[in-house]
Amino acid sequence: MTVSDLSPDALARLEAKLISDLEMVRRVRALLEEHRSGLGPVAGQGSAAVPMPAAESPAAVDAEPRKTLEEALMESLHAMPESGFRPEDLRRAVGKILRNHPRGPLIKSFINRMMRKGSVVVVEKRSGRSGSSYRSTLPKPVAAEKAEDSAI
Repeated sequence: MTVSDLSPDALARLEAKLISDLEMVRRVRALLEEHRSGLGPVAGQGSAAVPMPAAESPAAVDAEPRKTLEEALMESLHAMPESGFRPEDLRRAVGKILRNHPRGPLIKSFINRMMRKGSVVVVEKRSGRSGSSYRSTLPKPVAAEKAEDSAI
């Protein structure tokens, strides 16, 4: 990619590609760990690695499939308060869903992308570590329970 290729759309495509690559690496790592747990202690791991019984395997523990990063970001954005949120609040919310806090400029680039779409607006512009305050303009999702109640 050269300087002449830089545009918001090109950067968004590159970001999406990198996120999908990261998700693929995480899937392969999970498969590798699952494979290793079935083999017993592997050289270099020491005696601390004990094979897990089939009932306690990671696949059995996670009954529901893990969410992708994009799904976790959108769910967290919907959960943000209407009064406003800071990027660190969004990072913590995504971390609770994924059980792993996103690193680097991922949150800021997501907020910028949502601002271009008109889904996020700046409430208070601030410089410094804590950053500006933002508000989501997305409609709150209707919970499944409320949808069933209104259908009755």
